[in-house]
Amino acid sequence: MHLIYIHQYFAFPTSNSSTRSYDLSKEFVKHGIEVTVITSTTHFKDLNSNKRWTYYEADGIKFWILKGAYSHKLSYPRRMMQFISFMLAVTHKLLRLKCDLVLASSTPITVGLPAYIKKLFSNTPYIFEIRDVWPEVPIRMGIIKNKVIIALLYKFEKQIYKKASHLVALSSGMKKSILGRYLNEKTTVIPNICEINRFRNPSIKGYLKLDIDVSDYNKVILYAGAFGKVNGLAYVVNFASKLINYDSNIIFLLLGQGNEKLELIELCAKKDILNKNIYFLDPVPKDLLPYYYSMCTVGSSFVINNEVLWDNSANKFFDTLAASKPVIVNYEGWQAALIRERNIGYVLPTELSESSILDFVRYINDSNLLKQQGANALKVAEEYFSLEKAVNAYLNIFTKTIL
Repeated sequence: MHLIYIHQYFAFPTSNSSTRSYDLSKEFVKHGIEVTVITSTTHFKDLNSNKRWTYYEADGIKFWILKGAYSHKLSYPRRMMQFISFMLAVTHKLLRLKCDLVLASSTPITVGLPAYIKKLFSNTPYIFEIRDVWPEVPIRMGIIKNKVIIALLYKFEKQIYKKASHLVALSSGMKKSILGRYLNEKTTVIPNICEINRFRNPSIKGYLKLDIDVSDYNKVILYAGAFGKVNGLAYVVNFASKLINYDSNIIFLLLGQGNEKLELIELCAKKDILNKNIYFLDPVPKDLLPYYYSMCTVGSSFVINNEVLWDNSANKFFDTLAASKPVIVNYEGWQAALIRERNIGYVLPTELSESSILDFVRYINDSNLLKQQGANALKVAEEYFSLEKAVNAYLNIFTKTIL
């Protein structure tokens, strides 16, 4: 069986991004599947080529890499141009390649068009993996406001979903959204992956680029992810500015990049908490990330206050569980329910008050509770979110699709 996997920003563990597609692809190869990935140069920065398309092989996976990098720092119009450019180029490339099955992974949803066209011209089935319910998220956030564009985007989404042989949603909330609008029963939930083996042995190559000794502090809250509008990290700055008055031995380490990072640093400086109880770090490769989790007390995931974002399947949530650490979130939804049900962390309120801050201080200073929650987190990772479970679920879908 030959599978073509379309993912615009495919990343290796040496990159500072999600490795879901890499981990799945490697396992598919182990099961005798020929995997060809179509991607962009976003996470292939060392690729020295002036060609529009570059062929590459690594870890048993074949690649067609389109020149043109995507970045969260780009404005929304420039992002859309990147999406459209990738969509058109991949459509042309895909029509010239032979395969038995196409797996297209969003975001963006535009990666679904090449798979859709391939099916029309060669009757090749495709599976569409939904990492975010798009365009629902940018519409509900007010990023896309034009009614004509919104109507066209919904029609496009409906057609991509309708023609897919199967849909894979990364959370139960995403599946509910799809079923509620399009009634596509060919939908399976395969959440993001807890890379347990990778986090089991933290690399000694990791190091903190800070002028402080983290061991001097009682509690360390780690955020490792994007600094974008959706993440709403102004909440963390506000939290840190209040928390320092109650317990100065609790610090935040914010590790990552994004178009709001500089603004957040400036906000911390104004509040006089920068490099006091909140520190900013550059992103690190995924294979070094386990080190940072090993020295923190809890991991965290944050989003702005918008219900449509509760269905997210953020890597940082799963990385925290894989690292056997409690996880903190500031939103409701399936993750908050799982935290409460399995006692694996703490759900912060949307609006912080003196009582909620005092309650959190008591929580994070309860060492016995944190130890128990860490053990519970690893159990949840093994039971629900292991790589093996995700691979088996996909292999089952592949079998049903191409029979």
